[in-house]
Amino acid sequence: MRLSIGEIALLCKGELDGDSQIFIEGVNPPSLAGQSDLCYIEKTEDLALLGGRKVGCVILNEKDRKGDKFNFPVIWVKNPKLAFASVLREIDREKLSAFNPGISPHAFVSPKAKIAASAHIGPFCFIGEDAEIGENSILVSGVYIGNGSKIGNNCLLYSNVSVREGCLIGNFCILHCGCVIGSDGYGYAQSEKGHIKIAQIGGVKIGDNVEIGANTCIDRATMGFTEIGDGCKIDNLVHIAHNVKTGRNCLIIAQAGIAGSSKIGNNVIIAGQAGISDHVEIGDNSIIMAKTGVMGKVKPGSILFGYLGRPRGEYMRIEALLSKLPEFFNFYKKAKKKLDSDEKNAG
Repeated sequence: MRLSIGEIALLCKGELDGDSQIFIEGVNPPSLAGQSDLCYIEKTEDLALLGGRKVGCVILNEKDRKGDKFNFPVIWVKNPKLAFASVLREIDREKLSAFNPGISPHAFVSPKAKIAASAHIGPFCFIGEDAEIGENSILVSGVYIGNGSKIGNNCLLYSNVSVREGCLIGNFCILHCGCVIGSDGYGYAQSEKGHIKIAQIGGVKIGDNVEIGANTCIDRATMGFTEIGDGCKIDNLVHIAHNVKTGRNCLIIAQAGIAGSSKIGNNVIIAGQAGISDHVEIGDNSIIMAKTGVMGKVKPGSILFGYLGRPRGEYMRIEALLSKLPEFFNFYKKAKKKLDSDEKNAG
């Protein structure tokens, strides 16, 4: 990385106090930032994290601007974290520029596949028949793209991603190492001979600006498509089963599991290790908290917490009462002893 502070201020859409021609060589948290580093601080009271050191440049919140003078350049912005993220994106783009357009001689590409001239196909990738790879997309290495699958424009697929046959990936998607799109759905029919596999002949359809974490699995539909809406961000180690449909801008966090044919609304958050039963419908803007089990329909805007997925307020009241069980039990023992004594005396 080598950017002038003036260039960084433009990236951040902020106002600069300092010399725009100074160059920044790296980024670091405030506690580690040096004289050529950029860092951000969300509140000016956290400037103590710098320990009085002179740093390359600091991004600060314009709401905290009070005419203070600093011994380092400052970029004033509305949202320091978001501004810093824009700089990190630029650094990331710089990193990806190493992946030049072209197909590695160590990759296998079917003659019937369509590869955009601007795409990068790294070593040991496999591109099947009638598959398509869009403009500026990068397949780093060892990526499998099955027959008839389509990868949109400006996508990034890291090593060992598998996209099986008949799957559709939108534009500006990121798929991290080892994730599997289009694995068979978990469908079986019972018979006298045991569990008979139901062929999973559908696919997976993923919208634009979706990010899918490492070792996450999204199953293909039995028929039709499993669908992931635009803007969804899915963490590592998530399982989404066949025929699930999610809305837009959902956050699905590590080790969550969503069983088959469930419907997830827009802007839903499903936290770590939450479990969603099959054929469940979760309304827009709902939050399913960590380790919550959901077994029935969830109204829009709900916040659920607890093993049985009760409304959070109800669950908290139950937990509060559970903490008083020893006290209640002692009261019960004393009351029972007195009642037994009264009955004995009355007899």
